[in-house]
Amino acid sequence: MGCKLNVRIHRLLLVGLCSCLLSGFGHAVSDPFAQETGAPSARIVLHDDSVIFGDVIDIANGNVKVATFWMGEVTIPLASIATLESEQEIEILTTDDRRFSLSHLQLVDGEVLIEGEDGIPVEQVSLSDPEAWEAGQGYHMTGRASTAIDYNRGNTDTDEINADLEMFLESRRDRFTLRGDLEDTSSNITNENGETSRTNQTTADNWQLTGKYDYFLADPRNYLGVNLGLNSDEFADISQRYYVGPYYGRKLFSRDDLKLDAELGISYVDTDFIVAEDNDYFGANINITGETTFLDGSLTLYLRHVTIMNLSSMNKSIYRTTAGLRFPLLLGFEAAAEVSADYDGGAAEGKKNHDETLKFRVGYKW
Repeated sequence: MGCKLNVRIHRLLLVGLCSCLLSGFGHAVSDPFAQETGAPSARIVLHDDSVIFGDVIDIANGNVKVATFWMGEVTIPLASIATLESEQEIEILTTDDRRFSLSHLQLVDGEVLIEGEDGIPVEQVSLSDPEAWEAGQGYHMTGRASTAIDYNRGNTDTDEINADLEMFLESRRDRFTLRGDLEDTSSNITNENGETSRTNQTTADNWQLTGKYDYFLADPRNYLGVNLGLNSDEFADISQRYYVGPYYGRKLFSRDDLKLDAELGISYVDTDFIVAEDNDYFGANINITGETTFLDGSLTLYLRHVTIMNLSSMNKSIYRTTAGLRFPLLLGFEAAAEVSADYDGGAAEGKKNHDETLKFRVGYKW
């Protein structure tokens, strides 16, 4: 009897040990994968019967952005979705400024289902989880500042500073823009006339400042605005030049990965030369501003172009183009390689009417 009891106890212990080992192995294999990947909170069925599993990140501009395990982040037009079911809590802002806090998201046949109310057509969905300024409360400020400094001592003594500033203050109703650029370069020149002496000589001294105000119309893609530009360049014989005027603008693209604004207006240009005779004229003003990101937002390609066509003499028009490539560093810092080309058809006599510059910048973005 005692022997049989011992055998049974040993069998039970053996079964228990195997169960522990198997459960431990299953936990070690399955749990890290489950914790790492997690169960997707959303199931999306498209009109072509494709099925996508993932987590809803954002809804804006008629699209839903979804994070998937295999494809990364994908953007899907709301109009192409047959059904969407998500277990995530979400807040929806409509185009008529209504806000709905939902414990889960359901989209069926082109409508977001709201418990106890009529559904919201996807055409009326503005965005999800809006910030205060996106809901019409206050302003949202962004900007960046960068600089390039050269302090060279040796066979050539050169001091150079180049600073650049760009700021945006935007609400649902209007937008303020401020841009500024400063360049100051000087060199120590060695003169040998019986004895060696050094004199400091300025080789570049120019700055420009641009301010803009935009008022968004009923369709926020369209806006009216006014801009004011100031600049000075000692070596181009420009003591001060300013232009001011209204314009009509349109946001051609306003996606997170692609933004492009185009503006057309009239400007009054007045130039005070240091030596040459002053002049002024009315011109047609064309502005193009845009940027696009790629490699998952790691690189940003940007463009700024300004044209002021002299209506009385086309060959005295002004063209300014700046293009560059930005990439992030750490803690909000970024670097950029930038090329600019300026053409001034109304340059003073004896001065070049074109100027090209290549710059490498390091700055901070907020």
